[in-house]
Amino acid sequence: MIALSEEKKINITGLFLASLSLFPILRPAFQSILIIGFCLASALLYWNNFSKRIKNRNLVFTFFLLTGYYIWYLLTSFWSEDVVASITDAQSNIILFLFPFIFLFFHPPLTKNITERVQLVFVFAMLIYLILWYRSYLFGVSHYQILKLEELPIMEYSLFEQIDYFISKGFYWISGSSIRGYRLANEEVKLFVHHNYVASYFVVAFYAALNIIIYAKNVILKFLMFVPALIFLGFVFYLPSKMNQLILLAAIPIFIYHFFGKKTAIYLMIIGLGASCFLLYKKREKVSTIKLIEKENLISKELAIIDFYRYHVYSCSVNKIPDNYLFGMGKGDVQSYLNSCLPSDEWPGLSEVRREYNTHSQLLNYLISGGIVGLFLFIGLWAKLFSLASRQNRSRLLILLLVIFANTIFENYLSRLWGCFIFVFFTFIYLQTDFNRLILKTNKGN
Repeated sequence: MIALSEEKKINITGLFLASLSLFPILRPAFQSILIIGFCLASALLYWNNFSKRIKNRNLVFTFFLLTGYYIWYLLTSFWSEDVVASITDAQSNIILFLFPFIFLFFHPPLTKNITERVQLVFVFAMLIYLILWYRSYLFGVSHYQILKLEELPIMEYSLFEQIDYFISKGFYWISGSSIRGYRLANEEVKLFVHHNYVASYFVVAFYAALNIIIYAKNVILKFLMFVPALIFLGFVFYLPSKMNQLILLAAIPIFIYHFFGKKTAIYLMIIGLGASCFLLYKKREKVSTIKLIEKENLISKELAIIDFYRYHVYSCSVNKIPDNYLFGMGKGDVQSYLNSCLPSDEWPGLSEVRREYNTHSQLLNYLISGGIVGLFLFIGLWAKLFSLASRQNRSRLLILLLVIFANTIFENYLSRLWGCFIFVFFTFIYLQTDFNRLILKTNKGN
């Protein structure tokens, strides 16, 4: 549609993709601007591709396999009583439809250079994010020490002493006191810090760094990537996200199998399985973040807690399924139902915290909002993606899908833009070869 050379067109959209790789360190407004900019630029630059590709049955079928669950999810708005909630919810996850639409029907095949550049920029972005994360928690903890504990703030320590303090206190103490410190200082936490999402990003960044180490031709770059890889590895195990830690360990044999062969992978799989089991059943003394905030006198105590919050959320969700098991209750009414259900159980702390709890499972969310139809379409999406990822030379995609799918089991992972973005963005970056074959069929007139 726009008269530019193919090289200039791919450079323009390639620049957008590289910029989108900075997603973790961008403000929400800039995130949205880049997403919209990429979609509009791709549609305008490659408008001629749409008329050809829309006629390709393979592409259309693939598109509906990858977006059918989301289209159904949107359709449930028609039998939701709270239409406003439905519209508001769609704003954060519309990218689940837009990116497949743009990549399949407009954007040309991605070059290897663009893929490598995207990974490199993403690793760089996660390093910057880690610094921002550290500064954010340093500020919160220091203000808690000054305003509540009346002791020397950690910001007065040396860097190594600060790191030692973070490690010795543990994430839950640091997180709880940081949140309280921000509130005492009447400041707002501007950085997105949900530990499960953050951990999943660092797992993806860890394997992106390993891919650069394997594929990069520049020897200096290869050695430099060892530093962020080790930092990301350590940070994932600092965060209290067992699922992401397990996936990181479980994915290592897949990575080894791809690059070093089957025999080595089997040995490492046995070791990884043992380490994963140890991690899964290891008992940890935790301090509840909520209790740190609401009951400051517990700040110095180590308490072993049971996740009764999640248990009651699941109970409320499951109890609602029989009311409309086929089509669900509609996505706009799920949160209001949970808000009315949870306080009636009278479990400790909920009414005091005054916060909303979602279903804490993407699968459960699609089941309660869209019924069996919605869950079936969502599982169909993963069946298709894993079938593509299981083919030769797809270890990067397989690892990514394991990370995302595992998080959807125990989190409403795709209810936030952070979860939606890393899922569709890197899925289509890594799926380029399979989509190239579909696109080539269109170019040949099939």
